[in-house]
Amino acid sequence: MTVGHSGHPDYTGLAGSPSPARRFALVALIVLVFVGAGIGSAFAQAGDAQAGKLVYERKCALCHGEKGDGKGPAAELLVPKPRDFTTGVYKIRTTANKVPTDRDLFRVITDGMPGTSMPSWAVLPEKDRWNLVAHLKTLAPDTFKEAPKKLELPKEVASSPESIRRGKEMYEAIECNKCHGTDGRADGPSRPELKDDWGNPIAPANLTMPWRFRGGSAPVDVATRLANGVVGTPMPSFIDSVEKPEDVWHLANYILSLGPRTLTYATLVSVTNVSDAIPDDPDAAFWKAIAPNHIALLGQVIVDPRNFNPSIDLVSVRAVYHDKEIAFHLTWDDPMQSVEDAAKKTYADAISLQFPPQPRPGPERPYFLMGDASDGVYLLRWQNGKGVTEATANGPTKIVPLAGSEATAKAVYANGQYRLVIKRPLASKHPDRLTFQPAVFTPVAFQAWDGGAGETGTKMSLTSWYYLRLEEPQSNRRFVVPPVVAILTFAALLLVVRVANRRA
Repeated sequence: MTVGHSGHPDYTGLAGSPSPARRFALVALIVLVFVGAGIGSAFAQAGDAQAGKLVYERKCALCHGEKGDGKGPAAELLVPKPRDFTTGVYKIRTTANKVPTDRDLFRVITDGMPGTSMPSWAVLPEKDRWNLVAHLKTLAPDTFKEAPKKLELPKEVASSPESIRRGKEMYEAIECNKCHGTDGRADGPSRPELKDDWGNPIAPANLTMPWRFRGGSAPVDVATRLANGVVGTPMPSFIDSVEKPEDVWHLANYILSLGPRTLTYATLVSVTNVSDAIPDDPDAAFWKAIAPNHIALLGQVIVDPRNFNPSIDLVSVRAVYHDKEIAFHLTWDDPMQSVEDAAKKTYADAISLQFPPQPRPGPERPYFLMGDASDGVYLLRWQNGKGVTEATANGPTKIVPLAGSEATAKAVYANGQYRLVIKRPLASKHPDRLTFQPAVFTPVAFQAWDGGAGETGTKMSLTSWYYLRLEEPQSNRRFVVPPVVAILTFAALLLVVRVANRRA
C-alpha cells in the first residue's frame, strides 16, 4: 500500500501476489470494515426511549394503556388481556432468568402474538420498533437492572420416529395432557381452572396448530418454551421434570408432530364427484382420502351481542356428491362438548352452512350475515343434541325451520374435536331449498358456535361468502378413447408398412 498525491491510501498494488506488508494492510482493512458494521448494528439496536414513547402513544396505548399497565380503552374486550409492561413480566424470552433480551422484545413487536389481539408491527420502520423496545424497558426499570442470562439448551436432537415416540412418553409422564389434552387440542381436564398471575382465565395452547404458537414454531422455539416455561401463566419450566435434559428436544419433536407447521386456507370449496355410496360415519376411511378445504372463521362484530374473542376460528370441509345426494364432512376443534340446558344456562355447540335459496346469475348474493328482510338464505344447521335442520333466514334473529327436513347428519366428538357428516339430496323441488348443480359456482358461507364459551345467537364465528363448485362427473370416454386411438394408430402404421413393401 502506498500513499498517493492526494494523501489518501492507494490500494491498487494489493492485487496479484501481495507482500507480507500488503497482506497485513488488506487484513486490517477487512477487520475495520467488519468492526464498523458491528458498531453500526449495535447503534441501530440501541433505540431512543423518548422517540419510542411517541410511537407507543400512537400504536400501543389503546390496548396497553398510556402508563403501560395493560388498562387501555380496549382492554376489557380482549382475551387474553394486554400485557402490563409495568410488572416487567414477559412470556416470550430466550433467557434463563426472567429478563428478556432486547432482541426478544423486538421479535414480539415484529411478529406479534398469534392467537391474541397483538398484531405484527412489522409494518413499522425497524428504527421505530427498536425505539419501542427502549421505551418498554423504561416502564419496568428495576427488571432491566439485571442483565439477561443466556439459556443453554442441551444439544439439539433431530426429529425421528424414535424421538417422537420418546416425546410422547414424556408428554404423558409429566402430564402435559392435563392442560393440553390427550391429542393436544387444549381440552385437558385442568383447562377450566387455569388462570394467569393476575387472576384472568387463560386457555392452554392448542398444540395441533403450530402456526399459532407464540414465540415461534421452529424446534428451538418450542424447546425454549419447554425449558423456560411461560412466566405469568400456569406453564412451568420442564427442564428439571424430564428424565434427561435432551428429553426437551424429544418432547418438542412430539409436539410438532401433532399438526402441520403451516396451513393453506381455501379460496374455493371443491366438491368431488364419486360413484360409490357415501358413508355417514365421520370416521370412515372414505373421508380420509378426500382433500380438506381449510376455512378461516372470524368473530361476528357487526351486531350485538358481538363476539370479539371467537373460540372457533377454523373449520375443515370435505365435500362429495353423486347423482342422488351431496355430503359435507366438517371438522373443527372445540375444547368442551356442550348441549343446551336452560336450567344450567348453557348453550349448544352448533355449526351451519349457508347458501342462497336458488342459483342466481351474476355476482349478487344475499347479505352474508344470514340475509336480510328482502333477500333470505337457506341454512343447513347442525346443533349438538338436536341434530340437523333445514331453515330459511332473513337475518340472524329471523330463522324459520323448514318442515319435512331432507337432511341427515351424524357427529362424533372426541379429544376436543367434532367430526360431522351432513347429507342431503342433490336436487329439491322445494323453492326454499337449493338444488346443487355440477360446474356451477354456488355461494356458501359458514357459521359456528362454541356453546361452552357462551356463544349463541349472534355471538358466533362466521365467514363471508365463499364459492362452492361441484366437479363435473368424469366421462367413461376417458377409458375408451385412449385405447381406440392406440389401435387406430397401430393400424395406420401397419398400412404404411404394407404399402411400402408393395412398392419395394
